[in-house]
Amino acid sequence: MDTIQKHIQTNIVLIGMAGAGKSTVGEELARLLGLRFVDVDTVIEKSQNAVLQELLNGLGAHGFRRLEEKILLSLNYRNHVIATGGSAIYSNAGMEHLKETSVMVLLDVSFTLLEQRVGDFSSRGLVKASGQNFKQLFAERQPLYEKHADLTIECTDRSVSEICVSIKNQVSDTFYHL
Repeated sequence: MDTIQKHIQTNIVLIGMAGAGKSTVGEELARLLGLRFVDVDTVIEKSQNAVLQELLNGLGAHGFRRLEEKILLSLNYRNHVIATGGSAIYSNAGMEHLKETSVMVLLDVSFTLLEQRVGDFSSRGLVKASGQNFKQLFAERQPLYEKHADLTIECTDRSVSEICVSIKNQVSDTFYHL
């Protein structure tokens, strides 16, 4: 008798651009659902004892992406809300690893609002090609976010609480809190 093993999603992973609110929404959503919260950028910083911008300056974009992928592949959480860095979606292996136990939620925010929130992105710790501006980075990443998302939540003109309730209501069919 063949047994089909279904992956049980015990985590919610938030993906999206810098300024989308992944950390802010993640903390609130974790409280709402009674889960723990982890920010992958913080995990990276603690593992290297350096802030993201220092790591980017030292490793370059390619080196940082390799480090980020290594961290993503090492994550083994259950019952967490996980906020990824905006560049996590460049790692197909990392995204597939997270999808095994997680519902992937894209926090979709308009470019105009992201630009206002991020401001001067030169010191933000953004992984980008040399000379790439924020609009180009957004255009490059948006299809990758959409590719990896199980659920897209429109966040423009919505409060953090409204976003969290929307996520909670929409993941109820696929998310299992153990």
